[in-house]
Amino acid sequence: MSYSYKCYSDTKGIMKKYVNAVEGAAIYGLGKTRIMTLAKEEGAVYKVGNSALINTEIFESYLEKFREPSRPLPAHIWNDRNKHHISVQKIKYTSVVYR
Repeated sequence: MSYSYKCYSDTKGIMKKYVNAVEGAAIYGLGKTRIMTLAKEEGAVYKVGNSALINTEIFESYLEKFREPSRPLPAHIWNDRNKHHISVQKIKYTSVVYR
């Protein structure tokens, strides 16, 4: 039997306009309670019968308000990073049989 649930990474090319709390949590990486709280603050929640749907267009515009501008690394960190080049070695794993 296969699962009918798909990960967001499988379907991110197809974006729905309205999602429920579980789908929104998978898309935005937030918990169900947190996403519903933020969506209610913005007014992006639509009640349809017993279910609540989140308008993703309104919610994403609200999330953009929390965006922080990127900052360059301080010079002392950037210079230390270039000085100490760390190489990554490949580790060969051998199979071990336990009897």
